[in-house]
Amino acid sequence: MKSAISRVLVISVVMLLSACAQVRYGDDFKSGTDFSGLKTYQWRSTTVDIGGIDKNFLQQLADAQMRAQGFVPSDSAPDLLLDLQAFSRVSSGGNTSIGIGIGMPVGRHGSIGLGTGKLLGQGKQEGVMVIDITQAKSNTLIWRGTAEGIPLINFSLKAENKLRESFTQLLQQFPPQTVAK
Repeated sequence: MKSAISRVLVISVVMLLSACAQVRYGDDFKSGTDFSGLKTYQWRSTTVDIGGIDKNFLQQLADAQMRAQGFVPSDSAPDLLLDLQAFSRVSSGGNTSIGIGIGMPVGRHGSIGLGTGKLLGQGKQEGVMVIDITQAKSNTLIWRGTAEGIPLINFSLKAENKLRESFTQLLQQFPPQTVAK
C-alpha cells in the first residue's frame, strides 16, 4: 500500500513538472495573403536581450530551418523581410490557492493541515522568441510566430539542439495552412 502511494506521488510530481516546462508556440497571419509565390527572404533586424547569446547564432538556426522549408536567402529584391526578437521575462503562468490536506493514519496518528501554495513555475525566468515576416514589396506584416516558455538554459551553446528544435517548431507554422473557400 505504501509503495503504491509513493508511485502515484512520484508520477504526479513528474507530470506536473513536465507540464510546467513545455514551450508554447503560436502564430498569426494576415488573412487573404497569397503565400505561394514567396520564396526568398532577407534579415531586416535581430534584437537579442538574453545575455551570452549572439544574434548571428540565432539567425543561423533560423536560416537552417527556412532553407529546409524551401526558402532561399537573397541580398537583392527578397520577397520577405524577417525580424527576430529574443528576450527573457518572468513567466506569467500560475496562481495561488488555499488547500486542505488530510494524511492517511500511520499507527494511531493522522494529520490535517491548512496552508497556501503556489503553482510551480510562477516567477521563473523564461525565454521568448518572436519572428515577424513582412512582405517586402508592400512592407506589410503578413505573419508572426511566437515561442514562449523556452528555458533560458536552451539559449546556451551546449543546448544548441534544443534551441534548434524551438526554431523548427516555430517556423514549421510558416507559411500558414490557409483554408480554401
